[in-house]
Amino acid sequence: MPDRISPSALLTALLPALLLAPGASAAPVSVPTDRGTLSLPAPARRVVALEYSFVDTLLALGVRPVGAALGTQGGDRGAPPYLRPKVGGITHTGSRGQPSLEAMAAARPDLILADALVHRDSAAGFARLAPTAVFPSRRADLDELNNQTLQIGRLVGREAAARQLLADQKTLIAKARAFTKKNAPTFVAGVVTPTSFTVHTQGSFAGSFLEAVGRRNAVPVRDGQTQFETSLEGLVALNPQTLVLFTAPDEKPVTDTWAKNPLWQKLSAVKRGRVYTFDRDDWTRGRGPTALKLMTAQAIESRFLQDAAPARGYQYQP
Repeated sequence: MPDRISPSALLTALLPALLLAPGASAAPVSVPTDRGTLSLPAPARRVVALEYSFVDTLLALGVRPVGAALGTQGGDRGAPPYLRPKVGGITHTGSRGQPSLEAMAAARPDLILADALVHRDSAAGFARLAPTAVFPSRRADLDELNNQTLQIGRLVGREAAARQLLADQKTLIAKARAFTKKNAPTFVAGVVTPTSFTVHTQGSFAGSFLEAVGRRNAVPVRDGQTQFETSLEGLVALNPQTLVLFTAPDEKPVTDTWAKNPLWQKLSAVKRGRVYTFDRDDWTRGRGPTALKLMTAQAIESRFLQDAAPARGYQYQP
């Protein structure tokens, strides 16, 4: 007769598996990152996320980070509003640009998710705290961010959930494309702050997303830059037929000043009445599966896809 196993011994043996997220695997995992292949002996259970896209992705996968860069140090705006109801109680590990090593260490992570651009010089220090996966979040396009969803899913033992998120997104984008007017004019899109206008090219996240739903971005990547600043004169040189502005509701965009200049009135988009505004907290800061759902709905609701006059709430009114 086989030896009986005590309940306490059985619980001890099963505890590592029980602590994994539902549906997660306990096998070793290896994924490609911006700094080579990262291998973990088992899927991560305690993750610190240093970009909003990582927070969005983890929550969409059903994994709650133990720490995240949700602070406002250095002028950062904190978590995008659509994420705020979901991040209560998560330890703040500083801001994205100024993460706190002490707060990160206190969270006892077994995985840190870092950005290739913002954390270029600090990721090596993070790796002394825990294995660190570096991905190009800030300067990634839609395809790159979708690939990150898959790789993060693997790192936390939720690959099946990640694949389902991507399949659902593909279906949603296909439905959105049904609204897109065939042969609609090209567009120029940019983030507008009180002091700058930053063009988002075909290689940016928002710029590539709008192409994925069927509109054509007029601006290719320039000198390796997926985003670059321009002046009113530079915008006039581009002369967009359609103009998309990503603004913040609590800021006065520089375009309000530009709109008083006769050059602004020469823009084809202005003459056509095709200047759309979207909240940049939704469109350029989250960059995850949940943000993409909001963006798809707003692209339809705004009538941007239809190349029709902007719907109420999406018209640019300087």
